[in-house]
Amino acid sequence: AAVAGLRAEAAAALEAGRFAEVDRILAQAEMQLLAGLSDIAQMPLESRVATGEIRADRGATSLLTLSADGYREAAARLGEASALVGLADPVRSHALALAQADALVRLTDDFSDPSGLESAIAHLRVVLAGQDNFDETVLWAATQERLGMALSRQAKGLAEAASCYRTALEDLRQAQDPALWIRLQRRLGTAAQTLDEQADSDDTDLIDEAIVALRAALAGTPRAEDAQGWARLHHDLGRALYALGRRTGAMAELEAAFNSFQAAAGVWTRERAPELWAGLHHGMGLVLSAMGERYSESIVLEEAVSNFGMALEHRPRDGALPAWSASMAEQGLALVKLALRRRDMTGAQQALSQIMAALQAAQQAGLGALGAELQKT
Repeated sequence: AAVAGLRAEAAAALEAGRFAEVDRILAQAEMQLLAGLSDIAQMPLESRVATGEIRADRGATSLLTLSADGYREAAARLGEASALVGLADPVRSHALALAQADALVRLTDDFSDPSGLESAIAHLRVVLAGQDNFDETVLWAATQERLGMALSRQAKGLAEAASCYRTALEDLRQAQDPALWIRLQRRLGTAAQTLDEQADSDDTDLIDEAIVALRAALAGTPRAEDAQGWARLHHDLGRALYALGRRTGAMAELEAAFNSFQAAAGVWTRERAPELWAGLHHGMGLVLSAMGERYSESIVLEEAVSNFGMALEHRPRDGALPAWSASMAEQGLALVKLALRRRDMTGAQQALSQIMAALQAAQQAGLGALGAELQKT
């Protein structure tokens, strides 16, 4: 009863924004639970969990100070809460350990302190080392996911992040935790796709892996239950299929890529999500431009030009220069192909001028990486 009363006092202080008072009251509640004990190991399991929850609340209060020291204190307290709960409730203890990592990551996000992310990764490695992938498969896989997410934020951590997702999926079965399994498939697909882009190689192993993973995630994501996630997966799958089709020349992959983009457009409509809709039409333009190289009729290239035009309607030069430059350059390339097919040298020259204008705009804006990519176009 005394602890419940103190918790009520803490809640009132929290509502009033008196964070120091909240911490003081919660500390008193902890002392009530620890009174008369010389060894925490002697505590009843219920009391251990209750004490751990109070320590976790103190950690959450520290986060509310929105200061670097507060975040560090929050991470320490969440770690203590996890240890207090321990085997009394392994699932809750694990959740608190992950929350500790989240607090450390926020230190990097909100205060540009690289030590936060580094500490989070080190902490998650320790958590992972203490777990059994057979007896604690779901918790172990969840830690692999969180470690991968943290690693993926480091400049050279994406390959290890993909390894974390891949390793987790070797032991985790979809039926054990469907939501976690789908997230791991999606993260693996995205990571493998990005690694493939960075490798800039003719090898298809990574993009093949990305497609398999994204299709697996998509199969477990009903549109009716998660329309946005379903659309995002179709978008990512479309990009991966396009990359494979462009590399191998296989029309089946290019057609599947177009269908995937088109499916996503049923959710990301012009009215509800104009920028995402524009991105899909840019993707469809890329696919049609590649397909148009293999068709003798001009209609496919004309459709490519039209799709890039639709994308540009919501990619203004002033407000979205990188996207504008990309769509302008790719539309110019499709126009070059069309003009050469028609033996229209004037049209080809105009299209080349469009490509150069997009390249110059990117370079003048200091977008060096984009400029280099457009030069390949």
